[in-house]
Amino acid sequence: MNNHIIVSNVSDASFALGVGYAHSQKIDISDIIALKTFINNEFCPRFLQDHVTEETLGHGLKGKSVYIVSTHSANHSRDELAMRNYLIASAAKENGAEFVALVEPDLFYSAQDRGPRTVDHPQVTDFASREKFVGQPCSAEMYAQLLKTSGVDSVMTVHNHKPDVMRKIYEKVNPQENSRGIPSFLNLDIAPLIANYILRSGLVRLWNYGEHVGFVAPDDGAAEFVNRVRELSGLHNSVIVTFRKTRHGQRDVTMDLSDDVELLKGRDIFILDDMVRTGGTIAANISAIYESNRSRPANIFFYSTHATISSEARENLNSPYLNQFITSNTIPSVLNRDDQGRLRKKIVVLKIEKWIANAIRHCLEEAQLPDEIYGINSVTQSDEFYEVDLSTKNPLHNKSRVQQYELTI
Repeated sequence: MNNHIIVSNVSDASFALGVGYAHSQKIDISDIIALKTFINNEFCPRFLQDHVTEETLGHGLKGKSVYIVSTHSANHSRDELAMRNYLIASAAKENGAEFVALVEPDLFYSAQDRGPRTVDHPQVTDFASREKFVGQPCSAEMYAQLLKTSGVDSVMTVHNHKPDVMRKIYEKVNPQENSRGIPSFLNLDIAPLIANYILRSGLVRLWNYGEHVGFVAPDDGAAEFVNRVRELSGLHNSVIVTFRKTRHGQRDVTMDLSDDVELLKGRDIFILDDMVRTGGTIAANISAIYESNRSRPANIFFYSTHATISSEARENLNSPYLNQFITSNTIPSVLNRDDQGRLRKKIVVLKIEKWIANAIRHCLEEAQLPDEIYGINSVTQSDEFYEVDLSTKNPLHNKSRVQQYELTI
């Protein structure tokens, strides 16, 4: 066993196994840590140690770094997985681990980042917004506190919804620099991989630097990410449009079409966002764009980093106007064909275990900041950091993908 150990909170977690393999970890996760559940349903992790002596007892992980890869599980709630994370981190530190990091691509409780008191949560200012959170905790901060108490030195995630807010929360809870000089919160930018996929997919007309391509931010929160993907793609003649949405209820969303929407007419457009749960917002986007004579595009493609394929999402994303839905496997159940249902005809999953393993190597082992490794994870080099998974029912299955980046006429 080397000094860098990858484990998970579920013994057969496919994502964690893939990260370990991509990291060239030769020992199976199940041979590194035993995940026991007692008859009373209490969870007890145990790091396996050979040749225990009086001197090594309780020091089996001395000088080692432990990375807990945590993703959504079909058999365990996020609350259960969170508790497992605390106990695994505690076990690692109690057995001598020098450094413990939680690698959670879809960071738990990130959406619960607000409370009613503006002093504690300054992103909520007006009374009407604060009133919605009366009586509930800021669970994101509670999670950060419990991870710190358990021994987690740093948290790495992917395309967080509000990275600046999360960074402030984690730095507030864990302000001390750890022994390796690694920040307490690391948010990985997946934009280079998405730009790479757009260029190599063969989905859009790339000539003349994207004069037939359009990018759409479904709301203000997605605008920075969309701009980043467009910039990295090199499609400088493409257009970008940001929508304004009005949320009347949890599942009731309307879109405000600005005059800029006319720029999308006749183009191959990509709508880009960080997450999809029910698909209500994206369904409103797709309908608003396609049904307006001012903006009807040639093709519509939707990308979301984190996708929960709920029954509502399957229905909303099955819009006849949507050509393809692209996502990553940060929530691994998206790979399940039964969960995909009819969406298997239009869903493309980018498997990013190699990219995560690369980030662990550079950010957590070599203490480089995420911004520093994007030179390594450049758009053209991103080919080696992800794999494409799609059903044989998807018409793209037998279609050869573009390998060259010819952006000229």
